[in-house]
Amino acid sequence: MKKLSILFLGLVLLSLPVVMVAAAGTWADYFDSYLTGTSLHGVGGWKGWNNNPAFTAFTTNAQSRSLPNSMDISGNADMIHEFAISSGFYYLRFYQYIPSSMSGTSYFIMLNQYDDACATCNWSVQVQFQGATGLMIDDGSGASMPFITDQWGEVCLEIDLTQDTQAFLYNGALLYTGSWSNHISGGGTTSIGAVDMFANGATSIYYDDMSLGPGTCLTVPMPFDLYLPIVAHN
Repeated sequence: MKKLSILFLGLVLLSLPVVMVAAAGTWADYFDSYLTGTSLHGVGGWKGWNNNPAFTAFTTNAQSRSLPNSMDISGNADMIHEFAISSGFYYLRFYQYIPSSMSGTSYFIMLNQYDDACATCNWSVQVQFQGATGLMIDDGSGASMPFITDQWGEVCLEIDLTQDTQAFLYNGALLYTGSWSNHISGGGTTSIGAVDMFANGATSIYYDDMSLGPGTCLTVPMPFDLYLPIVAHN
């Protein structure tokens, strides 16, 4: 009976949506528990900017780092996932696949404050990915570097809310460092409010295996089947 209970628990854990938390303040989404072609607005904590379904993105199997799906950020997509983290040292990691045929300029954004009406919105991170130049450009410092195409690249941010600092790394190389609360908008708070993938009319960039948790970019996320369904930390 005990063995059957353990097996049942394992099956339940494996069947849970992978939009999860291993411990307080830890979140991950691998996009693999959703059906391919799913609109993510209102699913797994995701929503379009201003809570508008017109800005949704979809799961796709056109590219995936972990099978079968990734999230396709293209066209009107402007996808938000909110958090409520106000202290500690955190990493935010995700993987990008940028086709060599990409056109337009797409953005990866993080906000220290977000609300759907954007009465309090304050930006901490805003990095452009330019199809025409093949460069990623930090809008805060102007720092730039080439991005890779037709393969998965790792983006990882280290966010120290105590010291009010951030560092943005791409495949282990440093793009920039700066203040968390003042780097883009200025006058912000030392909190993690939301992540935002904004296509800005550009063609597809694929995002996969996203995770947020205490630690540095050397921290290895827990296996997906050990995560528990909690998505916010105060």
